[in-house]
Amino acid sequence: MKLLTLILIITLCLQVVASASTHSVTIGPFMVSFDLNTTKNLIIQPQGSYTRKGSEDMTIDSHDFEIIDSNTPDDAAKAQISINEYSDSIPASLESDSEQAAKLFHILDRVVTTDYRVIDGNRGYIVKGTNKNGRIEYAAGYRIGNQIEVTIIGALPEIKNLLGTIHVEKR
Repeated sequence: MKLLTLILIITLCLQVVASASTHSVTIGPFMVSFDLNTTKNLIIQPQGSYTRKGSEDMTIDSHDFEIIDSNTPDDAAKAQISINEYSDSIPASLESDSEQAAKLFHILDRVVTTDYRVIDGNRGYIVKGTNKNGRIEYAAGYRIGNQIEVTIIGALPEIKNLLGTIHVEKR
């Protein structure tokens, strides 16, 4: 009986630890869920929503939030997630977006790798830049249909887990 009780307690503890990093964030009309697979105390900080003018008559509604590791000085370990909803079809291609991110990393003197893969069930890209000290930064993005673009940038180590589990849904 003691063994059964011990197994039950261990199973319950493992479930609590496993679910400790699952998050859901509502930002503007979107629900974003992800699992960072960590027990770190990360801060999720909404940055707000705003509308900006694109080319010609296009408008872009942007909704942003950050995930910050408060134990890292100067917010060096954070991820910024932006969801941009265009009033018309997105003008640039994924390849163009990934090339721009890679160029920026090159300007910042990073060793760059680019990978195209599925993110949230959609075709996406991941650009990884590594500086001379070994610090890794990411720029990733994907599209939901022709008018919604999701971008993720930052140096939070858990970005790898976020890219594998993120799901964005319009409410």
